Amino acid sequence: MKINALWFIMLTAFWINGCPNGSKKDVSLTQAKNVFKSGDYEAALVLYEDLIETEGSAARIGAAWCYIRLNDYATANTYFSLSADDSLVDGYAGWTFTAWAANSPQVAIERANFVLRKNAAYALSLDSRVNANHLIWIQASSYFQLGNYTASVEKIKLLDASFNPNLNAENISQLIAEKLQVLGAVHF
Repeated sequence: MKINALWFIMLTAFWINGCPNGSKKDVSLTQAKNVFKSGDYEAALVLYEDLIETEGSAARIGAAWCYIRLNDYATANTYFSLSADDSLVDGYAGWTFTAWAANSPQVAIERANFVLRKNAAYALSLDSRVNANHLIWIQASSYFQLGNYTASVEKIKLLDASFNPNLNAENISQLIAEKLQVLGAVHF
């Protein structure tokens, strides 16, 4: 009789608390993602940070994207760098943004290349409005900043094939800057 009562108590406890098989983790990551998608980045950040110990890079990258949305690029950069070994494209995409924001154009180019090699049609899993075009624009802008106008124009052409300036024109830097400004308004 005592054994039956013990089994009943254990089954009731599992039923109330849920099975410890990891399904709670999936729900929690899903919940954090849904809160992020709702635009409540501070609440999503709390959820993601609570999950870092159990979920690792997936939660850390979610938290980093929250920091980007909260305009804390330095902390986001730290979180992305801590997740780099896992080579997750959402992490490298975010790392592209933080490198660009930190005025590290060469690093931004390299990080974007990593993402675009993995998925040329990339879209952020947390927000599909952030996509390959954003990364290409950052690359074009970064090449421009480095004075590599040829590479900048090549990237711009991926966003607007009709852009064909004379690379030897005296005002080439102005033409590229103006085009980047127009494309930035479209893609950001």
